[in-house]
Amino acid sequence: MTERRHLAQVTSSPGSDAHAAAGSALSGVVDDGIDSLAEELALPDDGDFDGAGMTLYHATGVRFEVARILEHDGGDVSYARGDRVVCETSTGLVWGEVAVPSRRVLLRSAPPRILRRASAGDIASEAHVRAREQEVWKTTKAVASALQLPVKVVRAEALQGGAKFVVYFASESKTSFREWLRGIGARSREKVELRQIGMRDAARLIGGVGPCGLQLCCNTFLSDFTPVGIKMAKTQGLTLNPQKVSGMCGRLLCCLVYEEAHYRAGRLLLPEPGEVVSTESGRGRVREVDVLQMRVSVALERGETQTFAAADVTRIDGERRRVE
Repeated sequence: MTERRHLAQVTSSPGSDAHAAAGSALSGVVDDGIDSLAEELALPDDGDFDGAGMTLYHATGVRFEVARILEHDGGDVSYARGDRVVCETSTGLVWGEVAVPSRRVLLRSAPPRILRRASAGDIASEAHVRAREQEVWKTTKAVASALQLPVKVVRAEALQGGAKFVVYFASESKTSFREWLRGIGARSREKVELRQIGMRDAARLIGGVGPCGLQLCCNTFLSDFTPVGIKMAKTQGLTLNPQKVSGMCGRLLCCLVYEEAHYRAGRLLLPEPGEVVSTESGRGRVREVDVLQMRVSVALERGETQTFAAADVTRIDGERRRVE
């Protein structure tokens, strides 16, 4: 506060009225700037933040081939987005790519460590392991086809630097692994583990283009799946056609979640379909509402239907009926 008063006094030193006005304006700008900076630097109240048991780490978000972005401890080294790194995990050393640059983060448990930036030798080793993954994937897929199993082999992932491979597959029904593993063992020397995943996870690993013409959200930036219900499509007034509201995985579109909160908040400001309302053209009953444009279609008592802005429509209490 002392520095703020001193600065205000200096800028409003004796002089012309113009200088005084300018000094007063500058003082106000400085005050606002200092207040804004203080708000940004202010720590949360004790009731909202509890740092007990938390440790400050130099965290870096690393994306792997078959996993979402995971926090890793970068130690004293700062990593930029796109850097190739070698990380220590519970399954051994793995290669990954930095998706979130290094920054200071409070965490309750110690994250896995980043051992080093990938060297030329690491990159060559990774290329060799990726080639072995492709061979395991082809072999597993060929055996499944020979056995006529109702499965979709998604991809293979190397663990422990290539000592073991996990093959991810999707299926709508339970599948017996015994004959499948025997067939794989007869064609490949690699140690293979089969792991069944859901259709959403399969689409995330394979990737593709959605009905919007863009790359799938789950394959680009989504790290976790949020439950999606058909009620979200109804709230947004979408046609309940499975081909229109389903993604490449055959499940409801994940993007239905993005605008759900906006539609729910907008519906609170609008009358319900079937509700009796008063307009400048007389009383009527709500036929439908447009949340995005905040407009209401009303069937008037005299028989015609008109569309009004939400602000021009008044609810009539006690005469409310929902029309399905």
